[in-house]
Amino acid sequence: MFFLLSKTLMHLLLPVVWVLCLLLLSLFARNLKIRKICLISAIFLFLLFSNEWLATRAYSLWEEPVIPVSQLKESYDVGVIMGGFTDAAKQPRDRVYHTSAVDRMMHAIQLYRMGKVKKLLPSGGSGIPGFSEALEADMIKKSMTTCLVNPQDILVENMARNTRENAVFSAEIIRRNFQHPRVLVFTSAFHCRRTRACFEKTGIKVDVFPVDFKFNDPSFNLEKALIPSDDAWPLWSLLIHEIAGYVMYKLMGYA
Repeated sequence: MFFLLSKTLMHLLLPVVWVLCLLLLSLFARNLKIRKICLISAIFLFLLFSNEWLATRAYSLWEEPVIPVSQLKESYDVGVIMGGFTDAAKQPRDRVYHTSAVDRMMHAIQLYRMGKVKKLLPSGGSGIPGFSEALEADMIKKSMTTCLVNPQDILVENMARNTRENAVFSAEIIRRNFQHPRVLVFTSAFHCRRTRACFEKTGIKVDVFPVDFKFNDPSFNLEKALIPSDDAWPLWSLLIHEIAGYVMYKLMGYA
C-alpha cells in the first residue's frame, strides 16, 4: 500500500502539474480576482522551476559533499549499491540499460578494484508495480560481472522496492554474512540523507559515499540564472520528490 501511495504522490508533486492546475483554474474560475491570482502564480512558478541556476543552488544545500577517495583510510567489508539506475522496460532484454545514476555502481567497482571494498551488495527489486520480469539487483550483478568483478564477491538483494526496503533487506543479508561489518553505501548525493537514516533504523552502522552530483558549478552563471531552461524542470521535480520522501519516511518512522 505504501509503495503504491508513494508512486501516486510522486506524480502529484511534479511542478509541471502545479503549473497546469493553476492555468486551468485561471481559465475556468468564475471569480476574476481568483483567475488573476492563479495566472500570476502560474507564471511565477514557471519562471522558478525553469531556472536551472536556482535549482543547482537548492541541490548544494541538500546534497552530501563529495568525499575524496584518499580520505578512505581503511577498507570496508561490504559496499551496498542502492538501485534506481537501470531501465527494465527497454527492449530487447539482451543487455542492461543504465541511467545517469549509474555512478552508484561504477564508483563502487572502482573502490572494489582499489581494495577499499571487499564485497559488493547491489540492492533493488522491481520499481514498477506488478512487473517482476527483470529484478534490478540481478541486472546490476550482470553488469558488474561484465566489468570483471568476481561473482563470488557479489551478494544480491533483489526484493526491495524503495529506500526503506533497500536498508531492511540489505541489513538482513549483511548480518547473515558478517560480524561487526564495516559498511559503505553508494548512492546519489541528493539521496544520502534518507539512505543513512533508513540504515540507522535497522541498527546497521554505515558510511555513505555520495555520487551522481547535481550541484557541480559553484560559480554564478548569468545564462542559467536569467534564461528559462527545460533542463531545470526534472532537477526541481527530483529534489522535491526526495525532500517529500524524506519527510514522509520520518513521519512513518522509517528513517
